[in-house]
Amino acid sequence: MGRMKPPLPRRCRRNLTVVLCALMALAGCREEPGGVAPAPVELTADAAGYYCQMTLLDHIGPKGQIHLDGLSAPLFFAQVKDAIAYLHMPEQSHAVRASYVQDMSGTATWSAPGAWVPAEQAYYVIGSDASGGMEAAEFVPFAIQDDARAFARTHGGEVRSFSQISRADALAPSGAVPPDAAGAGHDKDDIAGRLKALSGPRRSN
Repeated sequence: MGRMKPPLPRRCRRNLTVVLCALMALAGCREEPGGVAPAPVELTADAAGYYCQMTLLDHIGPKGQIHLDGLSAPLFFAQVKDAIAYLHMPEQSHAVRASYVQDMSGTATWSAPGAWVPAEQAYYVIGSDASGGMEAAEFVPFAIQDDARAFARTHGGEVRSFSQISRADALAPSGAVPPDAAGAGHDKDDIAGRLKALSGPRRSN
């Protein structure tokens, strides 16, 4: 019979436990690198579109909101297409923590859009006859794919998942996104400056 190995000293066992716990904690961090995503914020009378700076409640149609790292309030968008275009811009000064669009499934109407759903989980009807809150071509979002297909049969267009929307689709001129947002005519410092203003004054150390 082989010789039995002596048990590890108590101190070694304690150190091994600490190492294992640390590795488990690191594994948990990898699963959620940005922590818990912020929840969507309901629209109020003070909510204004990021590009248009107009009160969102004055406009019909689905809208979008994007939560950025370091900002306490989300950026709101009068049209879903504007929000998708923002997410497809080549460079951002703040990391995106979460993005939401209003679901047009079920009983939702153009004057009363539905609940907020994660933008990456929605299905979009692109190229329909529907105009968004800024009276420009819209990406109409649905949480239920069959509802998106039914909308497309009535209003035209095609159904795509978020991952199927290309940067060219999102940044195509529609009258809703100003040229500088698509990377033409202005440099990105203008957008970075507006985001810095939204984050508020910083305290000096």
